[in-house]
Amino acid sequence: MIDLTPGMFVTPAISLIAIALLYIYFLKKASDKPLFRRFVGAVAGLSFLLNYAWEIGHCPLYTVCMYDGPHIIFLALASLADVIMVGLLYFGFALIYRDGLWIMHLTASRVFWLILVGGAGAIVSEIAHLSTGNWAYTNRMPIIPGIEVGLTPVLQFTILPVLIYSLSSFLLLKSHETSH
Repeated sequence: MIDLTPGMFVTPAISLIAIALLYIYFLKKASDKPLFRRFVGAVAGLSFLLNYAWEIGHCPLYTVCMYDGPHIIFLALASLADVIMVGLLYFGFALIYRDGLWIMHLTASRVFWLILVGGAGAIVSEIAHLSTGNWAYTNRMPIIPGIEVGLTPVLQFTILPVLIYSLSSFLLLKSHETSH
């Protein structure tokens, strides 16, 4: 298992601060503040649950993964890091679209860019973690030719963000309609 060091928490801490500041910024601009709060909460909750399931599912594709207590806890910690990445991705697009609820106006073009940026971010992250020895793949991990990173972590950030944002939006719109 990976030995956790204080330095490993610097980037997530900075990212978490950025998310908090962007959340406050877009909350102030939101015309429906309760809806925005519920949406961000739904994104965070779904993000943790879906990423945790994904992490547990593709765990056997990594060399140091076992299904014991310490590893299950480590996968939960990795899922929290995934939640931060999903938040950064969402608020990054919110800045571009100048709309904290941009997902309510989802188009094919926005899905394309979300998939592209999420996949590119996963590739960069995998390259960084592999090069520093934070983790390694087993021979069962499908590798993307040419860039030599695992397919499942890249798919994780091309599929899950779209699913998380869409499900959160759908669930909130449904609950908003039934309460009115």
